[in-house]
Amino acid sequence: MKITTLVRRAAIAAACVVSTQTMAGGSLDISLADTTARIGWDATRMDTGLHLNLAALHESSQGDIVSGGVHVVDVRNPNSDLYIGVGANAYGIITDDYDGAAIGVGGFARYNFPFNRNFGVSGHAYYAPPVVSFSDVSNFVDADVRVHFNILPTAHLYTGFRMTSVSFEDRSGRYKIGDGLHLGLKLNF
Repeated sequence: MKITTLVRRAAIAAACVVSTQTMAGGSLDISLADTTARIGWDATRMDTGLHLNLAALHESSQGDIVSGGVHVVDVRNPNSDLYIGVGANAYGIITDDYDGAAIGVGGFARYNFPFNRNFGVSGHAYYAPPVVSFSDVSNFVDADVRVHFNILPTAHLYTGFRMTSVSFEDRSGRYKIGDGLHLGLKLNF
């Protein structure tokens, strides 16, 4: 079975499971660069610290990445300026010459400045070592740092720097997919 078929089936199964759960709102995240587009969805399960996410990144000449993750978040103080989650993302990586999958462990954080809560910083970082990298993938890194501005209580504009790279078996060096500056909009609902 090709990895693309496997990734599609996993994404459909995850969407079916997620749709049956009661979620406390969520967000839609859209980011663009010259040759890259990414769309993401995330939500936290009601009355728990369970956080789920799905995303797809397309780079016009380098390939595609689909991901889905499960995290736990700190729900002790819902009015905190700091929001942190730790967990794992499963990634499917598809290029013209190589396909593979990886399970990255890491987390995300968002901080709104107390002197002006309309401004903040956020980011995420995940690493998949060789033991949890499959098919053509030797290891995988996914990181993003952002500065955001709240244009509405439920809408945020941001700019950020994405660093996503994969090491493939039988290929020297790191293969970068969608690296660089990007602009985005995050809608909370």
